[in-house]
Amino acid sequence: MKKPTLSLLACLIPLLVEAQAPPPNPFGGQSSGGMATAPAAPTPTSDNTNTMNVTPLPTLIEGQTAENFADRAFDTDNDSVDFEEGTLNWKGRTFNIGSSRVARARFERYLASPRISDDDEIYLGILKRISELLSLAGEDDMKDAEELNDEIFQAWKLLFVAGRYELDNGTSLVVANQVYNIWRVRDENQNISKAKILMSEERQRLERDLSSNSWLDEKKFEQTQRDKAQGRHTGEVWEGVTDATFTAERLAETKTRIAAMETQTVTNGLQAKLQFQSQIVNLLLSRRYEHCLIAATFYRYVFRGSHQQVQVGMNELSNFMPISDFQPTVETIELLAREAIGDVRIGMNTVDSLYDNNELFAAMERLQETYLLGEYQTAVLQFPVDRKKRLLEVYRSVTEVKNLLDLKDYGEVEKVVEKVQSLAYDFPASRILSGVRSAQRLSNLSLMSAQQAVALGDFTKAEAGLARATQIWPLNPAVKNYTHDMANKADISSQATLFFDEAYSRNDYRSIFDRRTEFGAALMRDPTRSQQLKEAVERIGKVDILIAQANELAAQDNAYAAWEILMSAAEIEPEDPNLARSQAKLAPRVAEFVSMLNAAERAEANDEFAIALNRYLTAQDLYPASKASRLGIERTGEKLMNQLGYGI
Repeated sequence: MKKPTLSLLACLIPLLVEAQAPPPNPFGGQSSGGMATAPAAPTPTSDNTNTMNVTPLPTLIEGQTAENFADRAFDTDNDSVDFEEGTLNWKGRTFNIGSSRVARARFERYLASPRISDDDEIYLGILKRISELLSLAGEDDMKDAEELNDEIFQAWKLLFVAGRYELDNGTSLVVANQVYNIWRVRDENQNISKAKILMSEERQRLERDLSSNSWLDEKKFEQTQRDKAQGRHTGEVWEGVTDATFTAERLAETKTRIAAMETQTVTNGLQAKLQFQSQIVNLLLSRRYEHCLIAATFYRYVFRGSHQQVQVGMNELSNFMPISDFQPTVETIELLAREAIGDVRIGMNTVDSLYDNNELFAAMERLQETYLLGEYQTAVLQFPVDRKKRLLEVYRSVTEVKNLLDLKDYGEVEKVVEKVQSLAYDFPASRILSGVRSAQRLSNLSLMSAQQAVALGDFTKAEAGLARATQIWPLNPAVKNYTHDMANKADISSQATLFFDEAYSRNDYRSIFDRRTEFGAALMRDPTRSQQLKEAVERIGKVDILIAQANELAAQDNAYAAWEILMSAAEIEPEDPNLARSQAKLAPRVAEFVSMLNAAERAEANDEFAIALNRYLTAQDLYPASKASRLGIERTGEKLMNQLGYGI
């Protein structure tokens, strides 16, 4: 972005000076740089130096333009969670919730979490008290300026108290320091204004001196010219340098200093305002709605209505407001935060209603959507533990159904669907089973086509039909019966050779392994195929050994070590269905670890070695004995050193 010119800054001076009232000093005496520190206790004070200079009430009231525009601009019927893209679409606005595995892991962790502690309850009460202190409305009537000043300062001090709690994660301290930074800038600008007054007085004195000296120099010059004309000139040479010249130079220096002070005042104000706006936008995008409202309220008390337009985070806010010429204000952000809080409250009421009606599947879905929208909201945090446990059981069973569908293990799907339906009667079992049976029928029809082709002697078509049937339903029991019938109708050796070639061409080493005895006898006199059979059997044998080791480690509650063994098995045979089932069963227990490894591998593939190294280190923190993390750290560390020019 281009820096503003001096003339532009000079034009902005009156606006910023108007927006910045004389700065209060919350700590007494002269303000100093650095970050604010927490006060000893959040007790009220009557000292006028410990209050904010609040703008009179009428200038704080904004119109309803943003709210009316929002009703027209946003599609309120488009709420959805897209785990593939890692986004939450809420009323036409988009939140980034991270990768699908991370988002699912966070939700499962929430369902498994205990009730919030007493400290957390106190923390939520502190946030509520801060909001009450910042409100313009008192218990009986609107607050007057003096009362509002005192309560704003109390609210600011309570932010430091809230920042001590674990649930806050220091967010309140960030808001408190932003407010303190505004006060510090105001103190600094006030000192600059005082210095500028002194410089202005000096400028006026120099202007008077310059005017007087110029008049005297002009008279002296005229007298010299007359003396020359009358022949009475003494011979003194006029060099053009007079006292007025030096006075003019000092005047120019003084004006330059005044302009520099004005520029510094504007720069300080602009920087503080943009920093505050950036933090408000960040709180909204982080779904810290309570803190967003608190920060927005402080902002409105500090800056007048003419400075409410948001100038930062336009790319991020464009996801909320996909209108090319729309200019959001702080009021707009506050409106979005309040609307989100309201939707979270309604969402949790809906969850309770569905749960009370025993519609657990719908309750689980609504809870997931509401959690992703407002995971830090009080209503979400205070959801009863016993209800979360029941919904966790439903969630895990539904996840198992999805994993089995991804693996096309339709036989097991039917069993798990029955289990889910026993937990949640509203689970759409009919729709899922209908899709499963359709796939099973398509697989059987393809198999029948293969059988007819064999009867007609068209083995090429038969091979294609069998491949299609296996692709649709890899574990179709009719495929096994079909191959058995083929063996009875034809020469065992030729049929075995045909099946072996077909399976080997598809890299279906598991099928070869399952029929290794039959293939061994049929291919005994074929050295090439015998070698291929040996390699396939050894490959699957190694995979089965590793799967057995992983299952044992998983049973010993060593999920990370089990996953790394399955990773080693995947390097041998990534398409093995038994391996895929083991991975699907273990994946929910190591979701965060796997997510870090996948992110590291993607970054390494993109030559982003610093990011890759960081992800490997994070994975190692989760599982210090990780071989994959250790090798990744060594590998990316060396590549990073080479990239930086420190390689040997």
